[in-house]
Amino acid sequence: MYIKDKVIFLLMTGNIKVHEKDKRTFDMLQAELTLKTGKKMTQQELFSDIVEFARSKKENFFGRLFNLPLSEKELKKVKSLQSDWGVITTDKEIDITVYGTER
Repeated sequence: MYIKDKVIFLLMTGNIKVHEKDKRTFDMLQAELTLKTGKKMTQQELFSDIVEFARSKKENFFGRLFNLPLSEKELKKVKSLQSDWGVITTDKEIDITVYGTER
């Protein structure tokens, strides 16, 4: 367990498979960060910061992953897949389903 920004985190360990090229890039980022800041950051800390950065910039991050925004042709294709199921759904219900909370 550790505390960062007044939030308590329980450490959970696990393994992920990483391509050798990505591992080398990650190691280079860690080394460059150490050179620029003069402080050694563990791989776990660096990984956590990268994940937090991606989360904070998720619209941009998702857009780069999935070529967003969609073109007009792609939007028409997605919209053509919509159908009315005869169920009335409120904005609140949609928010809870999509975001897990009311927005």
